[in-house]
Amino acid sequence: MKSTACVIEANPDVSGVGIRISIYALCLGGAIVSYLLRVFAPGEDPKEFSRGVSSALGIQGLALLCTAIYQTFKGDLTLFHAICVLHLLALLGTDLVNKGRYAGFGPRRLYFFAALQVLILGAFTAFNIYVWVTAPHFGSQPECNASTVYVVFGVSITAISPVFRYIVLAILAATVAWYALIFTCILPCLCGYHRYKKRKFTSGNTIEGQKQGWMNWFVEVNFPVDQNIMPPPPKKLHGQELRKYTFNRVVYCSFCVYLIVSLEQTVQRNRLNPEEKGWTFGQVIAIFLLLGVANELVNVLLARWDRNKAESSREQALVRFRPSTGNSRRSSSV
Repeated sequence: MKSTACVIEANPDVSGVGIRISIYALCLGGAIVSYLLRVFAPGEDPKEFSRGVSSALGIQGLALLCTAIYQTFKGDLTLFHAICVLHLLALLGTDLVNKGRYAGFGPRRLYFFAALQVLILGAFTAFNIYVWVTAPHFGSQPECNASTVYVVFGVSITAISPVFRYIVLAILAATVAWYALIFTCILPCLCGYHRYKKRKFTSGNTIEGQKQGWMNWFVEVNFPVDQNIMPPPPKKLHGQELRKYTFNRVVYCSFCVYLIVSLEQTVQRNRLNPEEKGWTFGQVIAIFLLLGVANELVNVLLARWDRNKAESSREQALVRFRPSTGNSRRSSSV
């Protein structure tokens, strides 16, 4: 019996109600709306909306990660709130996606965003490892860590349990090894791309007559020379392609639902200060961030409505024009 369990101090700017609502709406609602737009209104508009949602998710995830790291350095973050941050980051991600598609995707942009992404991924991994390694004495209330629980598939697990922490650290180590393998494979491709472009510009001719290896094939496929040629708009999904896309979206939404339910169970099963439910300025800002995505959705719907109106007006004008041309032809033949 732990009736005298330690009360965890409030930190609503990290895991408050407004923060959680904003993240849940972005992840789950954005995925559902993107699916509906992609299936029932194919074209460039769904892609632009999806980029807007991904950009909002990445920015909010990066803001949450920086807030958690800053509070950890100051000693203001508890183990419970650190677990909530890691859980929310699993929903948000930390990928920075630009809303606009800009021409001239060259090596400078590629190297910059690759370096930035590696830096963010390294910060997230280091913070994650630090939390679980120092869990027994982590944060501003180490006396509450023994009573802090984390819910996994409905089961309450003590956050400082050695077995649980070792499993998490093993998963993190495997993830780091996987990303290290990816980057070590991509790095030669980037170097080959740079040399390929340099040789292409200096020679002034293409290398179509030369024997191309896998490096040049990678460059040709992923980095076409003419960046101004936009890909054709996606067609309406049907058949196996629709089933595959639907399956992917169902899996992603199921994963989001699991994370949401688990986090809410974690919040309910820990003893928190009642001020945790209060609304602060940071939570209001998080809610208002949804207005940007809502604005994107309204623009997509209104733009499609305007296009349909314009097309119907054009068809009506053509219908009115055709009988007159037919009458004129008959009169001329008489």
